[in-house]
Amino acid sequence: MNGFEKQELETQGMMSKLFGSKPSQNALVEINNFLAESTKATELTAAIVSNFVKTWSAKFDSSNIEYRSSMYRKVADHVYLTAQSKDDPVFEESRHLAQVLELPENLQRLADNGAKKAAYFARCRQIIDGEETLPINDINTIFGYDYEDGYDIRVQVFHNYFNKKFDEIAEQQRFSPDEEAALREICAKLDIPYEFKPNIQNALDKYRYLWSAENAPLGDIKVDFPLNNGEICHAAAQQAGFCEHKTIEKEDNYFELTRRLEIDETISFKGEKIEHPHFTEEVTAVVDIGYLFLTNQRVIYLSNKMARVVELSDLDNANLSVNIIYFTQKDGESIAIKFNDDVAEVMFAIFKRILNERQ
Repeated sequence: MNGFEKQELETQGMMSKLFGSKPSQNALVEINNFLAESTKATELTAAIVSNFVKTWSAKFDSSNIEYRSSMYRKVADHVYLTAQSKDDPVFEESRHLAQVLELPENLQRLADNGAKKAAYFARCRQIIDGEETLPINDINTIFGYDYEDGYDIRVQVFHNYFNKKFDEIAEQQRFSPDEEAALREICAKLDIPYEFKPNIQNALDKYRYLWSAENAPLGDIKVDFPLNNGEICHAAAQQAGFCEHKTIEKEDNYFELTRRLEIDETISFKGEKIEHPHFTEEVTAVVDIGYLFLTNQRVIYLSNKMARVVELSDLDNANLSVNIIYFTQKDGESIAIKFNDDVAEVMFAIFKRILNERQ
C-alpha cells in the first residue's frame, strides 16, 4: 500500500532468550510489513493481527498507540486521496483498520481530520495541474465540506501556485491576456474569487498595460481638436507635466551648533540674521499640467495655458528617464513630459510602436 515501507524486525538478544522475553514491538512491525505488501488494508484480518500479537507476546496499550495511529493515518491519507464518492468502497479500508488495530474513536477523528486537510490540499493542487478528475464540488461532498470549510485551503493552494507564477510575470514585467485567463480559470475551478492584495493588483495592472502597449492593436482615440488627413490618435494621458530645464539658486544652510561658536569666512551677518552662501543647481521642473496625445504623425501637448506640437518627422530621438519622456528634435530642441511612473512606461512603449510602424 502507498505510504508503507517494510521495516526490519528487532533481533532477540541473548538476555531476552535467556529469560524467554520477546521484542513485542515486532508485532507492530509485522503488521506494518503486511500492509506494505498488501493492495488493500482490508486484507489485514483480525486473525492475522491476533497471530502477530500472540507470536511476539504483545498487546495493544498506550505504549504503542502512536504507532497504531500512524498506520491508520497512512491508510486515511490513501482513502481521501483516492475516493471518488462519499460511498466509495475505499472508505471501508480505514474503518476496517481502525477496528483490527483497536484504535479509539477520538484518535480516528484526529487522524481523519489531518488526512482530510492534507488530501484536500493535494487534490486542489491536482485540479490546477489538470491531474484531478473530479470537480471541486464533488470533492467537497466526499470530504463533507461546505463552501466555507475548505475555502482557506483552496485560497492557500492558489496563492502557492500564483506566487511562483507572479515571479515569472514580474521578471518579464508583462502580463498577457492568456496568462490572466488561465489564472481566472483556475480560480473558477477552485470556486474562489479572482482577487489579490492591492500592491499585487497594481503590479499586475502595470504589467498588463505594458503588454497591451507592445502587443495589442493601437487604439483610435477620438479627440476634440482637428487632426490632419490620415492622422490617428493612438494614446492620450492626462496629468502630463510639461517640464523645463531651470537653474535655481539655493542657500547652503548646513551648519552645526556647538558650545563654541566658530565663524566661517563664507558666512556674513546682516543685523541679527546669519546669511549663508548660495549655490546654483540645474533641475527639470514641471511648469504646466495638461494632456499629451500620441498620434501617428505628431506628439501633441495641450493645456489651458499652452500648446506644443512636435512632428514625428522632425524627431531625432526620444528616451525615457525614470518617469520623464524626452522628445528631441533634429534641430536640437526638445520637450520633456513628466508622468506618473506607470503611465510613463506605457506611453513610451506605445510611442516606440508608433515609430516602428511608421518605418
